[in-house]
Formats: sequence, structure tokens, C-alpha cells
Amino acid sequence: MVETLEHLIRRAADHPRQTRTPLYRELLRSETFLLTLDAPIRQEQVLRVSHPDETFPIWVDKDPELGGIWVPVFPARDAVADYVAARNMAPTPGKEFLWMEHKPGTVFSLMNGVKCFAGIRLYLDENCSVSLPWSEVRILAEGALPPEGPEIYDLPVTHVVLPLSSRAAFGSVSVAPHGPQGKLLCLPEAGHFRADDTRKLVRMPPNSQGDVWMACRHFLQVLRFACSLEDAEPRHYTNDLLSSLLGFRMYGEAEALCEWLIGRGRRDQARRILKAAVRHFPSEPGIARMLRELEFPH
Repeated sequence: MVETLEHLIRRAADHPRQTRTPLYRELLRSETFLLTLDAPIRQEQVLRVSHPDETFPIWVDKDPELGGIWVPVFPARDAVADYVAARNMAPTPGKEFLWMEHKPGTVFSLMNGVKCFAGIRLYLDENCSVSLPWSEVRILAEGALPPEGPEIYDLPVTHVVLPLSSRAAFGSVSVAPHGPQGKLLCLPEAGHFRADDTRKLVRMPPNSQGDVWMACRHFLQVLRFACSLEDAEPRHYTNDLLSSLLGFRMYGEAEALCEWLIGRGRRDQARRILKAAVRHFPSEPGIARMLRELEFPH
């Protein structure tokens, strides 16, 4: 079963636009591993069992661009060791890196306790990993399979001005399973994105070429790029950025941005945007939770 999961992870990494249903199904019936930093296990110990209400540290990676937290999840113990070795990681004094094994399907619900959680990264080696965003992890936590095809979103801001001097590139993208190919817009100067980022798309304003799409992550890069060229008011940019993150259901990244705003004395700005988001997305518990934590900090 380990070999099957590793094969499916590698196939998803090599062919990010192909169906992931076999991978999702195998994840729900395979054991997975997390990396933790804890007190050394005595030589005579074989394992350490966590109790239901126990909290424990896990190793995470912070997105340097958007601030969200990505949790590496491993299909085998050897992959955990490879991850530590490849990054030349050293534990703090009195601690050591340990792998934590989890029964099939249980790792996904654990992610509810990760602050600013953006998603998990299935890790085989430094050249092979697959990202599953929060929206897919949430479905897997319920024991269900995420739907095929990219997540589709409408433009989350009232307008976006693309710099006229910027060079645009077009590619093709599958907007629906077995459907026609759509046009994928990219502004190379704004930033780069991974192929699996095209599994989350935003519809751009239509033009003479018909419907045009952009990877949601790249849209956020374009917002930042346009702001830098226009010397725009930073407050307007952060308004658009936070509104876009919420509109794309990138709640971990939105939570990280709220923390950034609060740290700079802009709590009212974050509160105002979150209140507007609650009105627009009343059924989304993630937004209500962020607003509640903002209003009643621990």
C-alpha cells in the first residue's frame, strides 16, 4: 500500500492536471506520517502513543509569499528521514526529530488545530511533492473525495487594472473535466506559480478572446505587481488582497494577513473586511471564526 501511495503522489506531481481521484482514495486508506520535534524516545521504547486530548508540535513550512502554513505529510518513515536530511535540519537541545504515524484518514482532521493552515504537502523527496489546499483537506477530513476539476471562482474585487506595459502570456487550461480547454492568462513579470496552482482558477473579465482564466495564486501576485507599479495606497492593496483571499477560500493565508495587520495596529481594517465577508459568505465557518478570534482574542 505504501508503494501504491508513493506511486500516486509521484504521478500527481509529474502530471498535475490529471485526475487525482485515485490519490484521494488511497490517502483515505493509507497510513501517513508527520514530523515532530519532541523529547527523545528511550532505547527500550518502540512507540509513544498520543492521548485523544493531547496537543503535540508538528513541523510546518510557512509560505514565504502569502504567509499560510503548509504541513508536510509523508507516505513512509523513510520520506520523513529524507526530508530532515535534505534540509540539514538540526533539533533544538534536548529534543530530536521523530516521525508520527497516523491511521488511515485520521491526519486530515488533525489539521483543524493548525493556525493559519493553508494545506498539506505530500512529500516524497525534494523534487517530488503534491500540494492539497485547505478546501481539499476539509473534504478528506470528512472521509469524502474532493471533486475533480479545478475550483472555479468569480473575480473577488470590483476591478483590477492590468499594467498596459506588461507582457502577457496565454496558455490553455481545463476548466471542467472532459470539457473544452480555456485560455490561461499569465503575467510573467508578476511572479511564477506551480502547475498544480491551476487547480484553483478565477474568471477574468471577458474580452474578444472569450473567457480568460488565471490561477488564483497568480492573480494575487498580479495584485501586488500592479500596486508596486501604480504606487498605490498600501491600505487599498491589503483590502483587495484580503478580500481576494477570502473569496478564494484561502483562509489560512487570510488569517496570516489578519495577524500581520493586527501587528501593525490595523485591527479595524481587518475587522471591517471580515464583517463584510461574513455578509457575503454567511455559510463559511472559517470567516466567522477569524472574526470571532479578532473580536475576542485569547
